[in-house]
Amino acid sequence: MALSKNDRARLVRSGRLAHTALAAARMGSRGTLHSTGEVAATPATTPAPGDITDYLRGALLVGDADDGLIEPYRFSKKQLRYLDSVGRGRRARATAGVCLALVTTGNAVSLDCRVTGALDPAHPLYDAVMSHLGSLGQAEDGLVDGIDVVIEGGQVHTAAVRDGRISVDFDNPGHAPVEVRIYLPLIMSVAVGRLATNGTATPARRRGYLLTLGDSITQGFVVGCPSLAYPALLAEALGLDLVNQAVCGYVFDPRTLIGMKALHKDPPAAITVAYGTNDWGRKGSGKKMRRDVAAYLDRLCELFPKTPIYVLTPLWRADEEDEATLAGIPSGKPLSWVRRSIERACRRHANVTVVDGLGVLPRNPFMFADGRLHPGSTGAAIVAEALAAAMRGDIAEEGGGVLRPASGAAASASAASGLDAVDAESLSRPGAPGAHREFDRLVRTVWRLRQEDGCPWDREQTHESLVHYMVEEAYEAADALRTGDPSHMAEELGDVLYQVVLNSQVASEEGSFTIDDVCRAIDEKLVRRHPHVFGDADASTPEDVARIWDDAKRHERETTGATLAGEKGQAGLLDSVPRSMPALMQCQKISARAAKAGFEWDDVSGVWDKVREERDEFEREPKGSQSRVLEFGDLLFALVNVARMEGIDAEGALAQSNDKFRHRWSRMEELVRKDGRELTALSTAELNELWDRAKREENWS
Repeated sequence: MALSKNDRARLVRSGRLAHTALAAARMGSRGTLHSTGEVAATPATTPAPGDITDYLRGALLVGDADDGLIEPYRFSKKQLRYLDSVGRGRRARATAGVCLALVTTGNAVSLDCRVTGALDPAHPLYDAVMSHLGSLGQAEDGLVDGIDVVIEGGQVHTAAVRDGRISVDFDNPGHAPVEVRIYLPLIMSVAVGRLATNGTATPARRRGYLLTLGDSITQGFVVGCPSLAYPALLAEALGLDLVNQAVCGYVFDPRTLIGMKALHKDPPAAITVAYGTNDWGRKGSGKKMRRDVAAYLDRLCELFPKTPIYVLTPLWRADEEDEATLAGIPSGKPLSWVRRSIERACRRHANVTVVDGLGVLPRNPFMFADGRLHPGSTGAAIVAEALAAAMRGDIAEEGGGVLRPASGAAASASAASGLDAVDAESLSRPGAPGAHREFDRLVRTVWRLRQEDGCPWDREQTHESLVHYMVEEAYEAADALRTGDPSHMAEELGDVLYQVVLNSQVASEEGSFTIDDVCRAIDEKLVRRHPHVFGDADASTPEDVARIWDDAKRHERETTGATLAGEKGQAGLLDSVPRSMPALMQCQKISARAAKAGFEWDDVSGVWDKVREERDEFEREPKGSQSRVLEFGDLLFALVNVARMEGIDAEGALAQSNDKFRHRWSRMEELVRKDGRELTALSTAELNELWDRAKREENWS
């Protein structure tokens, strides 16, 4: 039965839809509205190119469901066999956390769907949820489980899970490339196929991933919208893909981790373990509970020793203070005892952080979809926020995902969203570069060199010790670029890249920034300073580009100055010219910026007058005096201004003159050796004659 307008309005008032605004505000995540959408009347008709498995995220195993459909699983074959043996196989086959991720220029998506594991209306919790929802519980199953279509920028549509073609229209009036994620059901299992859109379609980029473990609360039981389960919200807030291996009714058992080889080879960026209340209500003794909790955590840390793991202790539940309830618990232990036991087990592992679930959610039944145990969508958003607050700033060394710092998280998420849109447009073009595995391998190699059993030289380096290496390698790379030898250029550019990655690794260990921050910062700058490519600005000439670039830089300086006001004062026009830059190059940049501010001669003749003036002042100063040195510097500064006004790169011109001198001198040495003599034995007249001969022979363009 479809939702009526009145039902939908009541749903919004009850917080069922309004929670996304809360989630966006709290998590710095996606947009402002979540709507329960009807099945669209206009289907998407263009099949997405490639195998549908290219678009899957969060699936470890894919089964053939016939009729062109596939069934994704969150677990490996070994894990499923074991879960089948303990009666959890049906729930393990639910598609919680699995989504299809694509970039499309269309405004509609569709896919074929077949329900392979329906909801069980006879389950007591199903009845509890329906009763808690009241009259809303009479609406379609989409209230308890659904398929979410999340469009980059904030639109979200929820469709009921059913057999047949499911199509969703969304707003994309300019047909710009947007990322779309189709989240499959939380508790039901489905087979899907024939993904289609009415625009171009490419798989969304793969990210590092978040592995979430736990029971029904983590799986998202009765949250309703799969994109609003706390693991999905958390993964989006952290910029990660999601692998959700929680199972409704799960009792923690290390044997469920036996088939994790695929994940072990490609470790997650982070792991969350939510110890729910199933063990609390089932184990016959506190000793067995403690032993199982510790064994599970020990095995997990053995599998992923370098991955940060966050353990969420049990949330408050409405009946935990009821004496009758406590009397019926086999172990006879309250949840406070369970929390303390979990904390003790976590202390043995350096990569484990405990998040106390007791203070995460208000002690309010309205935070829970069933009124007592399972958080609804609003409660899930608060749980996600609590975990994100604990996780931000940590870095998974192996998984490739970076968990952003708490300060400026909303701004970072906004910037990342904009970069994703730009990247989506680039990816939609034929021949766009894909993943660069060699770069990731280099990052891991440098990380390895800095480990305790790595290279003694690399381990002892600091930012300060690496400064002169960076300058040296940059000069060597510049020299290689002038030679035009491709292999030499590649080698020297690699040396520069090594310095960038090594400095980033040092910073990562200090907790200041990572290589991903370096890449993100330059990417943001390039996009920001090229609005004529990535925005709506117009630039048809190099002069237009220079004007746009300077305007962007000026705005950045003004913003930086406002930020630093009270500490260093307003940022100056010349503050961003590096003092470590070669003096000749620094001089030309300084004079160019001053000229743009109006401090300029009318033409180059005025600069030549200045050169003559500075030469006269130089000649008047006593030889060997400091004042003569300063006047010589002024003379050089004036000459550099001549180069600038003539459109000559002073640094490059002097480099060419150096090369020319080197070439002539080398020829002189060659000529002298042929005669069996030494240059030092020649007179000045003979040296000048050799110089003129070398000069006549050369052909400088």
